[in-house]
Amino acid sequence: MNNIEISNVLKAINGELLLGSPGSRITGISTDSRSIKEGELFFALEGENFNGHKFIDQAISSGAAGAVISSEKDAVYSLLKGVEKCILIEAVDTLKALGDLAKFYRKSLRTDFVAVTGSNGKTTTKDMIYHVLRNFNNVTRSRKSFNNYIGVPLTIFDSDFTQDFCVVEMGTNAPGEIRRLSEIIFPDFTVLTNISCTHLKGLGSIEGVADAKAELIENMAEDGVLITNADDDWCNRIANRFDGKVITFGFNKSADLRASNVKRNDSGFTFTVNNTFTFKLNVLGKHNIYNAMAAIAVCNAVGIGMGDICGKLVDVKLPPMRMEKQVCGDIVVINDGYNSNPSSMSAALEEFSQLTTPGRKILVCGDMLELGNYAESLHREIGAKVAKADIDVLWTVGSFSKFVAEEAIANSMPAERTRSCETSEEISSFVASQLKKDDTVLIKGSRGMKLENVVHQIENCFSRKDENNSAMLSLV
Repeated sequence: MNNIEISNVLKAINGELLLGSPGSRITGISTDSRSIKEGELFFALEGENFNGHKFIDQAISSGAAGAVISSEKDAVYSLLKGVEKCILIEAVDTLKALGDLAKFYRKSLRTDFVAVTGSNGKTTTKDMIYHVLRNFNNVTRSRKSFNNYIGVPLTIFDSDFTQDFCVVEMGTNAPGEIRRLSEIIFPDFTVLTNISCTHLKGLGSIEGVADAKAELIENMAEDGVLITNADDDWCNRIANRFDGKVITFGFNKSADLRASNVKRNDSGFTFTVNNTFTFKLNVLGKHNIYNAMAAIAVCNAVGIGMGDICGKLVDVKLPPMRMEKQVCGDIVVINDGYNSNPSSMSAALEEFSQLTTPGRKILVCGDMLELGNYAESLHREIGAKVAKADIDVLWTVGSFSKFVAEEAIANSMPAERTRSCETSEEISSFVASQLKKDDTVLIKGSRGMKLENVVHQIENCFSRKDENNSAMLSLV
């Protein structure tokens, strides 16, 4: 981050300076007193389960230049008034102030911003874009899945005058969030990966999801470019409302960048773009071709040649817990437990069905969360798909995933091949006790189900090997 003068901070957030000089400068922004660095300004955020105001003393002791507060003014003032050169700023809302300062700071940069949103594939697409761009430009990106009111500003603050591009992920589970995030980012390029039934608890319906994602077009740069999925009807509707340049990708013949001639191999896929350029993707999941196509579209739009993109995309790695293959003794685990919704679950099932394995194929299915009133029906739809898929055993965990098992049995999956558990601990112990030599296990569920515990239990019970030393699993 470039240094910012406190006078500019005050203007950006409409804050009141209680301590310190308006001419002093800060070297960074932090919301975490545990990792704060010397010279950074600490924003005391408040939420249902935390209150940053209680950690101001720790932040200052660790070298923070000062703090931005929205409550406990008298107590904090008394705490800091004797600290030399300490800055104390009061704002009405520290979370809004964090976003307002990020918006101000973003406008000072010459960096081009790439915003990535969609129901599925945001983090993978963001990482693919970054992986290619970094070979040709100075680039920064969202850390992990920093895609909300806190993560997006922190990503922007990670940029400085040396950066050519910043790739930012945007998520939402409520109306208005994408509008605010895109207002802060003011993206030059926006990627819309797809739209499906996610976060229905907050967004209500698939129409609500589409409306929330459509907010992105309200705050794009005047010459901004929208890059979107030609195979997704909801994405196309949003693209038709955008007055600027649109680049589409997909398998549809109308796509500007069209994928075809897809072939599986032991390590992933090859596919052709516009009948000319052949790409190799060494990852599991045919759905990742869409993520790769989005990345190709962005990188080509900023001036990187297709041949150069081909050469760099070949060695891309997926983020953790996204179709992540692990070999534990004689067991293969495919860890896709970072998150789950009906669309991503269906994609994982399709991929799992295509695997040729020497032993049983076992699905460990956790709840798909935040589906609101549609939770039971959507879990039952998955159960019907499981029964038709090439899967030998189904083990579920959670109050909603039991409907997956019920529907699978109703659609002729033998009941003795299913088991439903209530907790992560119960399913972890059960899975580890039931696995046999040559089993392949797909682990899929929402992040809140903590299915990484299942993976850890398997790792503890079976010695882990380098996946490259195993020929147990192949794609045909």
